[in-house]
Amino acid sequence: MIRKIGVPVGALTATLWILLLAPDFAAAQGFWAKDSPKVPMAPTWMREKAQLPPYNPPRTPEGVPDMQGFWGGAGGDGAADLEDHEYMDATTPSHETFISDPPDGRVPYTDWARARHQEIRRGLGRGWPGESGPRTHGAPRSLCLNSMPRINVDGGQEIIQKPGMLIIVSSMGWHRVIYTDGRPAVGGKARFWFGSSRGRWDGDTLVVEVTGNNGRGWFDTAGNFYTANTKFTERWRLADANTIDYSVTVEDPTIYTRPWTMNFPKRRPGTGRRNIGGLPGATSGLPSRVEKDVHAQEVWEEACFEGNHENTITQKELGFKWFGGVTPPTK
Repeated sequence: MIRKIGVPVGALTATLWILLLAPDFAAAQGFWAKDSPKVPMAPTWMREKAQLPPYNPPRTPEGVPDMQGFWGGAGGDGAADLEDHEYMDATTPSHETFISDPPDGRVPYTDWARARHQEIRRGLGRGWPGESGPRTHGAPRSLCLNSMPRINVDGGQEIIQKPGMLIIVSSMGWHRVIYTDGRPAVGGKARFWFGSSRGRWDGDTLVVEVTGNNGRGWFDTAGNFYTANTKFTERWRLADANTIDYSVTVEDPTIYTRPWTMNFPKRRPGTGRRNIGGLPGATSGLPSRVEKDVHAQEVWEEACFEGNHENTITQKELGFKWFGGVTPPTK
């Protein structure tokens, strides 16, 4: 994986080495056969949850839904492209769109922003249709930099609830605190990779507004971008005992023609739909340990450090530059 690129070259075949150098290879959750069925995402989940009976979740001592425990990522190919796409290579299978609204499952860019996205995508050296060949952009995750809302797509997570807050610990090496005690978001010029999260309970749904992001992340590895003006509104709801219905609405009139929403399930390990195509179940993404181990139910850090020496050198040798964000045109 690119986050551990320091493995001796001699120990790898030429083919594997090429794969390891692909931007953000770490996001892929395994290898996929070319004839794997299309991976289900938002369209399938929307049909599935429409058939679920009403669910009354367990409560914490505060009286709010108890979401504690271990939850997997979205599954699939680690968001190689948010939009519906066909098979590209062993790490990028045919995949349904993550987008539930608008109904066409596409990011509703303005004309300027769509052109900018295509410019970014042409320089990925990833193999997407329309690429120019020269590698001019590297996905931020390839330099160990994660961001909202992609942190909820990749890898497994543990949710811990305390009075006035939720703590989310990820197997991908990050943690996040969502305050629900009414305190204001961090203001001013402060900008963060994860933004500033403030939550409130709307019935049984946790609504989280995320502002103050730095605009330097991507939604996927295909260059779908946002800016420092973008606001994310997450909704977390227990659809049943083993499934969180997760959605995030994206708003930014400087680059999108309308708000748009992604929607997918996050499941407890070992429950629900198993991944198709021969991958181990991406319903978890969590470490697998012997049950008798007293630490079996802990999420352990998978460290990734910004500025890894071999990582950054390899990226530069391949011609990639660090994506530094997009500034929308002023009217």
